[in-house]
Amino acid sequence: MIRNYLITTLRNLTRNATNTVINVVGLSLGIGCAIILFLLAAYSNSYNTFEDNYDRIYRLVNSSDGQGGQRDYTTGVPTPLPYVLKEELSDVEQIAHVRDHYEEMMFTVNPDSQSPQYFELRDRRLAFTENSYFYIFTKKWLAGDKSTALLKPGSTVISESVAKQLFPNGNALGQSVIFNKTYELVIDGIVSNQPENSDMPHEIFISLKTLDEKIEDGSWGSVSSNDQCYMLFPEGVVPTESFQERIMAIRSKFVDNDNNSLYEVQPMSDLHFNEKWSNLTYDSITRDQLMVIVIVAIFLLITACINFVNLSTAIAVKRSKEVGIRKVLGGTKKQLALQFLSEAFFIVLISVIVGIGISELILIYLNPFLEINLDISFSDITFLGLLGAGTLIITFLAGFYPSLVLSGFKPALALKNKITNKHAGGISLRKGLVVFQFFISQVFIMGTLIVLFQMDYLKERDLGFSKDAIIHTRIPEPNVNKHKTLKTELAKLAGVEEVSTMFSPPSSGSVAVSNFKFEDSPEDFYTAMKYADEDFLEIYDIQLLAGRNIQQSDTLNEVVVNEKLLKYVGFEGTPRDAIGKQMKIYGKNVPIVGVMKDFHSVSLHDELMTITLFSEARSYRAVAIKVNMASFKSTNDKIKQAWKSLYPEYDYEYEFYDKQLQEFYESEQQLATVFSFFSGIAIIVGCLGLFGLASFMTNQKVKEIGVRKTLGATVMSIVGMFSVSFLKLIIIAFVFAVPLTWYALNHWLQNFQYRIDISPQFYAIGLVATVFVAMLTVGYKSIKAATANPVQCLRDE
Repeated sequence: MIRNYLITTLRNLTRNATNTVINVVGLSLGIGCAIILFLLAAYSNSYNTFEDNYDRIYRLVNSSDGQGGQRDYTTGVPTPLPYVLKEELSDVEQIAHVRDHYEEMMFTVNPDSQSPQYFELRDRRLAFTENSYFYIFTKKWLAGDKSTALLKPGSTVISESVAKQLFPNGNALGQSVIFNKTYELVIDGIVSNQPENSDMPHEIFISLKTLDEKIEDGSWGSVSSNDQCYMLFPEGVVPTESFQERIMAIRSKFVDNDNNSLYEVQPMSDLHFNEKWSNLTYDSITRDQLMVIVIVAIFLLITACINFVNLSTAIAVKRSKEVGIRKVLGGTKKQLALQFLSEAFFIVLISVIVGIGISELILIYLNPFLEINLDISFSDITFLGLLGAGTLIITFLAGFYPSLVLSGFKPALALKNKITNKHAGGISLRKGLVVFQFFISQVFIMGTLIVLFQMDYLKERDLGFSKDAIIHTRIPEPNVNKHKTLKTELAKLAGVEEVSTMFSPPSSGSVAVSNFKFEDSPEDFYTAMKYADEDFLEIYDIQLLAGRNIQQSDTLNEVVVNEKLLKYVGFEGTPRDAIGKQMKIYGKNVPIVGVMKDFHSVSLHDELMTITLFSEARSYRAVAIKVNMASFKSTNDKIKQAWKSLYPEYDYEYEFYDKQLQEFYESEQQLATVFSFFSGIAIIVGCLGLFGLASFMTNQKVKEIGVRKTLGATVMSIVGMFSVSFLKLIIIAFVFAVPLTWYALNHWLQNFQYRIDISPQFYAIGLVATVFVAMLTVGYKSIKAATANPVQCLRDE
């Protein structure tokens, strides 16, 4: 019987080759894209799960009253806090202070030899931390002793890949190196490489005791997101609100809580998904975004199954005699249903194979675009099990209804050729399925439009400073004399218009925040600190509203503030009235010498910040160079030559500032691109389903069309009849698509302080686009039916 099923299946599939190809294409696209999306969702959901203590690790995070009634969220803690908590919280198993280092990393190997080797590790991450780190996070030790690592100044642990890079021909354990030409280190341990799906990306670990400053006695008023605190709780212990109150009580011994600061413990399971607190990889995805990925995958599969149903029932009449003969010869309804299900299974099986090929092809381009490493593993039992189960489920979804319809034909009617399309399942059901497809297509079209318009808005919005024709390069060493010389030499070059040295540009992901007091107010305020020289305002065209610019200085002695800061502290005078007012920062009273116009110092996800600009030469880590673009290549060669003359051991690299700013929205841009691609696939698959319904409706109305033409109906009137039918379906789908699109996209736009309004034009464009695509799809079938010879349609009457 199975052999009979197989022969009959192959015969019917080849006989209806066009429909078979359409079914296979639709299902293959749906299955292939769904595989990719499920892989992406599974990969995102797997972050940090490899940690042995995954359910016991927590990070200390902080929120406080910000400007404009907003809450500010930071992952940073005051540097003394982890050390105080170790003394006070005896019920916590381990506590580790982790200081992320994102600046230059130059390692000198064989420093005592006549020919030392210099390794600049640009793509590595380094953390200053302590021994407890290795008892919190999972590391496989390849060499060295975990119990003694990072206990002494200079103690260092590196990953296997870093060890091979620094010592390709020998054992790294016990070797001495110099870090950034300053710190003498000894490699006391080598650990396994960090998995890609980790939010703890560090590959180099240096004892915190190595740093010159005494961190445990540091400032309570300044917080950097680079200083983070991680805790390991005992088995079965979950921190409660009372535990967080204990932390607040400990902190209150050292600092007032004027800004309603609140410390919370964030579980590691939340690190990769929380939209309020970032992680160390700056690569997160919200739970909502993860849900969108899964929903899109499910919609693609459902849309592909709807196509199969519509196409299979559209050709049901052609197989009525086959069903009648089989039933007369003793075939049961169950046997016929199995026959048609086997045909569906065969198509689904082919589609799964083709879909896997499509997904492999997509991964070739998707992996480098998203900078991940997704792959389809046929040795993964879980994947194979899910693929097999998915194949059966899709077979059932796509084949059950057509098999039920076809096997239900009455043999008497079938053999007399009395089976019509009204016996081949309800037209209302098929219309409902196509309405659902139109609904999906319109949600995708309108959603993609809104996302793309928001991305364009972010690119075009005035940030309050100039970003064009400015390149940034780094200052690799904290040597004040060298970077002053660099600035002088660069300013002399033809093609260089302006030069400025600074810690970071006007808008940057690196934000240093400090508390301050204004005049005689006892209240603590907070401000973002910008360290830069006297040319900072000019090179970025930042307008000075009152007073004068800062003057070059090696230490803090005067400041320029922005308008937002004056409003924040409640100053009611004009910017000119603020000149000469005193601010107490870092324990030092300094005058305000200028007020600058507000500019965006962080991404447009957040509102304008208070900013304090001052000169502090020892903190500069970057140089901005405004160049004449007409002679950029030759000018850049000269810049490189001047830079290398001062820093010969380092690689010269530069980046245009406008490109740097785009990185703020890289994840959203990637999401928009991926969403647009899969939306396009969903629309294509939907068009195939629309083609199926058009086939069904033209088959159903073939005699009606013949009669209308005989009575004088024109081709256009008949095409219009079909068009009106589909237009009604589009309108119904549109009514349902609008509220869902508004809710979902409005929720997504809440992530941006500065965003577009969802205006009726987006809905209008979505509706017009859907109508256009639908008319193109049904046009072929409707015109073909309208131009057919009516004699052929009516000759058996």
